[in-house]
Amino acid sequence: MPRVVDELKVELARKHAREASIKVSNGEFVVEASSRYLGWADKNQHKKRLDIVLFAHKSSATLEVAPHGLIGQTFDGDATAVDGAVDDYSADVVVTRAMGEGAIEGGAADYEIDAKNPFSTAFKYTRFHAEHASPRDLSTLTGVRRSVKGGAAAGGVEGATMEGDDVVDSVAPL
Repeated sequence: MPRVVDELKVELARKHAREASIKVSNGEFVVEASSRYLGWADKNQHKKRLDIVLFAHKSSATLEVAPHGLIGQTFDGDATAVDGAVDDYSADVVVTRAMGEGAIEGGAADYEIDAKNPFSTAFKYTRFHAEHASPRDLSTLTGVRRSVKGGAAAGGVEGATMEGDDVVDSVAPL
C-alpha cells in the first residue's frame, strides 16, 4: 500500500525473496529503484546491483521548464537516444574518464558546482528558479544517435532506463 507525504507517493515492494524496490512519484515523474542480485550469485559473492528507472507521467513538452542535467536531458520526447563517451572496461584496473561527452549539452565542467557550497544550484545549465526553459538542443550533441521506441514523438512515455532514453512503452500506475 502506497504512503503519501505532501505531493509525494512512496511505495515499497518485494517482488520476490531476491528483489525489492521503491517507487517515488510526484505526479509528473516516477523514480523506481530495484535491488537485484547479480547473475550467478555464488560466483559473484552474492553481490547486488541497483537498477534505476525514471519516467514521466506527461510529456516534457507540456512543462514550462524542461528537465536538464545528466539525467533530465533524456526527457525531451524526441525518441532519440544519444550515447556519449564510454570507458574501456577490458583492463584489470579501470580508471573512469568518460563523463557524458557527446550525450550532454556542453561538458562535465559546465555542470560543476562550487566545492565550497555543495548545495549550490548555480551552474551553466541550471534550471533551478527558471520560469521557462526548452529541452536539450539535439543538434549540439556529437554522440551516437539511435532511434528508440517510446517518447512523446512516438506516442509513448518519456523515460530513462538501462536501454537508453525514451525507452519506456507504458506506465504502470503508482
